[in-house]
Amino acid sequence: MTGPALLALDFDGVLCDGMREYFETAWRAGRRLWPASPATPPAGLFEAFARLRPLVESGWEMPVLVQALVSGVPERELARDWRPDRRLVRLGLARETVAAELDRVRDAWIAADAAGWLAAHRFYPGVVERLRGLVAGPGRVVVVTTKEGRFARQLFHGHGLSLGEGNVFGKETRRRKPAVLRALLAHERLPAAALWFVEDRLAALREAAEAPGLAGARLFLAAWGYNTPEDREATRRDERITVLPLERFAGPLAGWLAAT
Repeated sequence: MTGPALLALDFDGVLCDGMREYFETAWRAGRRLWPASPATPPAGLFEAFARLRPLVESGWEMPVLVQALVSGVPERELARDWRPDRRLVRLGLARETVAAELDRVRDAWIAADAAGWLAAHRFYPGVVERLRGLVAGPGRVVVVTTKEGRFARQLFHGHGLSLGEGNVFGKETRRRKPAVLRALLAHERLPAAALWFVEDRLAALREAAEAPGLAGARLFLAAWGYNTPEDREATRRDERITVLPLERFAGPLAGWLAAT
């Protein structure tokens, strides 16, 4: 096997590092949702947010994380027991409300300063070039993300990259990633073994590993993304998941399967 017939890639933490944008958008959304927040981010807040970013599964959690840090919850406590839904109940809002506000803040930022919004993101080194090569290859390349697909497409467009019509599946699908992957396999009439899935969150990969219909898929943890040394060490003990360094991602597909 030299490569998959269907290659699925997460966006945040695999293709793109938007830590500055995530923080700024989450901060602005939080200021609108909880007006009693400080007028400016306290010193060290961005750094604490960046350290805890691996906890976040969906975008709506980011303003909740910022609010928890601002209110004085210790990083160690959040890292040990991150329960965003429970914290959201205490804050008196629904996740849909927070998610909608986050999207409104992004839309307003793009409308007012598209160049600044783009500049707050960076694609990981070599990723844009690698994607161009993958898209030109024989297999289908898709992005499956919890981000709104339109934001991912805008970032691709800003870097002169297109995955083609219908190959970006975002939050608007309203389905968990394993369900999206199963639907793609069914549409292409492919077995699970034809799928490779690259994700930076170990929990998401474990969910895929346990999902019916995905037993034969190849799963990769993007070592350069939003995960911890503990996540990578746990992955090395997991027979279903392969740790994938960035330099190997940039190389031939056959090399991705080498153990690390």
